[in-house]
Amino acid sequence: MRIFRENTLSMRHAFLFAAISVLLFTQCAPRTVAQAPMTTIYVVRHAEKLDPADPDTPLSPVGEERAQALARTLAKAGVQHVYATTRKRTQQTVAPLAALRRLETEVLDPGAVEQLVARIKAEDVGRVVLVAGHNNSVPTIVQALSGTAIGGIPEERFDRLFKVTIAPDGATTLEELRYGAPTP
Repeated sequence: MRIFRENTLSMRHAFLFAAISVLLFTQCAPRTVAQAPMTTIYVVRHAEKLDPADPDTPLSPVGEERAQALARTLAKAGVQHVYATTRKRTQQTVAPLAALRRLETEVLDPGAVEQLVARIKAEDVGRVVLVAGHNNSVPTIVQALSGTAIGGIPEERFDRLFKVTIAPDGATTLEELRYGAPTP
């Protein structure tokens, strides 16, 4: 019996020593501050439209294929929020990706660029966002988010995808990407 009692005491001492060691180690280990996550915004002009004379025209068949290409391009980007304007063509451009990610598309007026940017900066911090705009609003959105001017987007250009990242400290980066069939 005595041998069993001594072994039990030794095991208790070993467990107590290990517990105190772990506690001391965790208290003395350097502390790391949790980093706020990076915000990523993809900004794209709507895909090719069916009738250039119709202000609310849907996408053409070529535009529908480009919308599918956008979904394939961003399928693994982790998009969590989707914005489009009230125009059919912007909503149709993001629809395949929104369906793939099971997301609702938030619809805003085409002229509500300041409101859009303010919402992204306030409500989408740390998220991955997709915005579909128009050739006259995409440059303004990109500049407001990144601080970098990109110039105008010609009427026949549809293959550009702008990626803006905003670090927790407010530093931004801008990348101009391409997707789908090339356009001029």
